[in-house]
Amino acid sequence: MKIIKRINIFLINLILILGLCACDKPTTLPLTDEDYDTSQNVTTFIYSDTCIISNHNQAAGEITFQNLDTGLRYTLSYNNLTYFNDKYGKSLVAKQVSNGEICDITFDREAKQLKTLDISDKYFTISGVDSFNFYNSATRMEYLGDKYDLDDNVVVCSSKEEISVLEIAEGDSITIHGFDHTIYSITQDNGHGFVSLTNDDYFIGGFIEIGKDIRVITEDMVITVPEGEHSINISKDGSSGVKKVTVGRNQEVELDLSDIEIKELFGNITFTITPSEATLFIDGKRVDNPDRPQRLECGVHEMIVRADGYQTLSRYISVGTMDAELNIKLDKLSDVADKDKKDDKESSDNQPNSNNNTNTGTNNDNTTNKPENDTNKDNDSNNKDKQDIDNPGDAIAPPNQYNTKVYIDAPVGAELYLDGNYVGVVPTSFVKTSGSIVITLRKSGCQTRSYTINLEDIQNDSHYTFSELLILTD
Repeated sequence: MKIIKRINIFLINLILILGLCACDKPTTLPLTDEDYDTSQNVTTFIYSDTCIISNHNQAAGEITFQNLDTGLRYTLSYNNLTYFNDKYGKSLVAKQVSNGEICDITFDREAKQLKTLDISDKYFTISGVDSFNFYNSATRMEYLGDKYDLDDNVVVCSSKEEISVLEIAEGDSITIHGFDHTIYSITQDNGHGFVSLTNDDYFIGGFIEIGKDIRVITEDMVITVPEGEHSINISKDGSSGVKKVTVGRNQEVELDLSDIEIKELFGNITFTITPSEATLFIDGKRVDNPDRPQRLECGVHEMIVRADGYQTLSRYISVGTMDAELNIKLDKLSDVADKDKKDDKESSDNQPNSNNNTNTGTNNDNTTNKPENDTNKDNDSNNKDKQDIDNPGDAIAPPNQYNTKVYIDAPVGAELYLDGNYVGVVPTSFVKTSGSIVITLRKSGCQTRSYTINLEDIQNDSHYTFSELLILTD
């Protein structure tokens, strides 16, 4: 019995010991190797990247990044636990981080959560860039004598939207980000809008002056202007006015000219012409009695003087409000032939007397002379003279010997303007000339857009297709 009792006591104690050991196991045994691997799996989802901010949506607390090397994009969210720093390591708030910045980031890939964002100090940032020039199909840029290549995946931002490089216009101010001489992103800091004219019938053929940009007013013109406030001068002959306007980015403002007072001012000019049998034309119209004072509206007029056996004289004259006399002496064709045989210096010392006193008014700066080669053309035939009268600008326009054109294929139905002048409705085309041009697309109910294109090769036709215009909402 004693033996059985001892066995029972041993079994009871054994059961108690085993129960206590079972309760203490979670807190007393160390973590296994497997447990350590599990804890480290959390850090394997933290990644780093060098990228460009292509879109910062502050309202949603999200940033879209573009990998600097591959161009691949992804969107991450951020919160109060996300750290932002500038290139000097100083803390930033989220709203100080803008599109186009090149940055180093860390993020939780599984949660798509941004952990840290540091503006990179390895890449340059140049602000206030203007007087730049894009060329080579907008793949290169020149600024202050330095030439930069645009990365194949360059990010171009304007305010809260992405745009094309071609939508950056002369007069815009931009910030560029890059490394060495490669640009990875461009931010349009100050953009442009558009000005169109209404009730402008009288002023067609006059001048519009916006800052340093002075151009002839044409029918249905749309002018690209820098965003901001402008004092715009409108003038024709003796009538002029100043219109103040504020232009927003990508906004079109209509300028009503109906309230500009039209003043018709005239001046009297007396012509003394040698030989006396010469015929005088003013603005393409023959003057019947050129020896009498001619009453002409103030402004610029085209004058042509022609006589058999003499070299035709063709030039512009400026008429002011004062009475004036103009002495004209034509050169005989035989004398001109003799002069052609002499050297350039002797020819320059024997200019025709009619080159003197061409300004018949008070506006000296407005006197404009046609090039001498255009004057020589007037001797070829009466047809050429007529062309010079009707289209004085044609004689100095650069010719396109290849007869090539620029074709605009889309957006269909949009009005096309070339350097502010109306061309037609897309699809349409125009003669191709070398140099920089501004194409403006306009459509009722849509946002007007412009594109600056540098045409370098005029030997071949060019085709352009632009995106559909953004529909305006109330």
